[in-house]
Order: sequence, then structure tokens, then C-alpha cells
Amino acid sequence: MITILLMAISYILGSIPNALWIGKVFKGIDIREHGSRNTGSTNAARVLGAKLGILTLILDISKGLVPTLMVILLKADFFENLTKISDLDYVLVGICAILGHVFSIFMNFKGGKAVATTLGVFLILVPKAILFAAIVFFAVFAVSRYVSLSSIFAAISLPIFIYFLYQQIIYVILGILIAILITVKHKSNIERLKNGTESKFSLKNKKGNKK
Repeated sequence: MITILLMAISYILGSIPNALWIGKVFKGIDIREHGSRNTGSTNAARVLGAKLGILTLILDISKGLVPTLMVILLKADFFENLTKISDLDYVLVGICAILGHVFSIFMNFKGGKAVATTLGVFLILVPKAILFAAIVFFAVFAVSRYVSLSSIFAAISLPIFIYFLYQQIIYVILGILIAILITVKHKSNIERLKNGTESKFSLKNKKGNKK
């Protein structure tokens, strides 16, 4: 019952469209009508500015971090007699947060591309693997200036790092599934990369950028 409750809470938290409400509260605009029309933190930074983009990123990361941390806390010694939480529970709760972000109940089951919320989940579960995946992200970004390409490379590298650093097969499987999800969600970006029409990240160019 506790796991099911946490999964429900995780999905609801994951569904909160931070870029959408931040755009409406602070700028009086619907971010879905601007830039790439995506509700992720990259489009938020382009359309709303760096500060609100960073706020969106932090909140989107928190959507994965908070429910996963709740599972960890329930496995602490002082809760040991009340419940037993397995690695599968971490995975189920983490998946619910990520799926909430991608298929938000508050936006007709549409949403972002899972990158930031995935970061929050794995930051708790496999922090060393996330560190190396982040290095991959920034290395690709430094060369290409494409957030989409950097996100895809980081996502694909994550389960590899999990395997070598943690040897936790269930986390490796989760990493593979999320890497596939992130790649699929970036399908339109991949097409634009092939066609040479993908926009490089720039806070100065707020119109027409696509991520």
C-alpha cells in the first residue's frame, strides 16, 4: 500500500507543469504558444529568461528527486519495522515521476522530454553515474551547442555508467528504458539534426528556437 501511495504521489508531482505555471505567473504567457512550444526548462530559459529557466529546471529535477528521496527515507532504520522497501520500489516510484512529467495529467497527458526529472530520480539512486553522464552532456554541448543532442548522448551513456559503477541490473534496465524514452521524445529534434535545421541553444534568440 505504501508503494502504491508513493507511486500515485510521484506521478502527480511529476505531472506538475512548472514551465507552464511559471510562464503564466511571472510573464503572463502560455509557454506552449512560444518558442518550441515545449514545457521543458530549455524552452523556458529561451522564452522566459535565464532566471526563470533555472527555476523551472530546479523544480523539474525536484519532481524526480523528492518522491525518490521519500522512498529512501522510508527505508531508514527508524522505519524498518513499518515497511520494507526494495530496489523495485525505487524504480516504480521513479518511473511514475518521469511518466508524470512526460504524460502530465494536467496537460491532457502531454508534457516535457523527461531529461530533468530523470536527473532528479537518478541523482538519488546512482549519483556517481549521473556525474559521469553530466560530463558527457557538457562535453557534447561544448562542441555542438545542441541541448537535444547533448541530452540524448547523456541518456544513452547513463545505463552504461550505472552498469560499471553500481552493477545494479534493475537500475541498468531502468536506465535503458529511460534512455529509449528520452530518445523517442527527441524524435523531432533528431530529424532536425539530420536536416541541419536544429537550433543551437541561445538565450538571446527567443523566437523560433526548437528543443
